[in-house]
Amino acid sequence: MDVFHTADDLAGQCEAHVEKLRPFCEKYGKERATEPDRLYHELFTQTRSGSLGLLRDLQDLYLMASACDIAWTMVGQAAQGARDAELQGVVDPCEGQTATQIKWLRTRMKQAAPQALLVAS
Repeated sequence: MDVFHTADDLAGQCEAHVEKLRPFCEKYGKERATEPDRLYHELFTQTRSGSLGLLRDLQDLYLMASACDIAWTMVGQAAQGARDAELQGVVDPCEGQTATQIKWLRTRMKQAAPQALLVAS
């Protein structure tokens, strides 16, 4: 159950990140890309169960969080280039939260892997 509640909290952080970026989308314009939706649908195609299913879901979330992390890096570089201190002020804490999410996912995968992989063998 700890995974469910923590993942729910992390999802809330991600939703807050979207809201914090919304004014900048209006300021700089936005182009709707299909990659995030496609990535989500490719990773989460079915319900998984058991310890191996949990490990696979954590891996998929790790991939998504890593993609988000590099996106924060690129947005941060754009903020620096545009000399937009307000945007940089959003990027820095959000990037930090994403890094914490990645650390949690990595730790949780390390905890889940022995049981999942030994039982699956």
